[in-house]
Amino acid sequence: MEEKEQLKFYISEIAKLMGLAQPVGFMLSYEVGDIWIDVYVERGEDEWQNRTYTISVPKNKGDKLRNFVEAAGGNTSDMMADAERVYASLTQEDWEQVSTSIMNLL
Repeated sequence: MEEKEQLKFYISEIAKLMGLAQPVGFMLSYEVGDIWIDVYVERGEDEWQNRTYTISVPKNKGDKLRNFVEAAGGNTSDMMADAERVYASLTQEDWEQVSTSIMNLL
């Protein structure tokens, strides 16, 4: 089974187990120390697509996240912050370039 077929199957199974209709989006959240990572995919006509990775860190690590995003080739002008955390979103292509160095944000 191809990756896109697997996503379609497993997300459908999770929705069934939870007694829910087919979602239009699906997100997994991870916590690694004080780094939060959300992975979101959207449902297209026949497949799951447009994978986005949102990373957030405490405000005191905002500069590290900015450097991380720049290294990935991402757009730092799209970064956002609230009172406690700084957030950045990466495309799947950008994520694949830098995912192995995520621990540098710790």
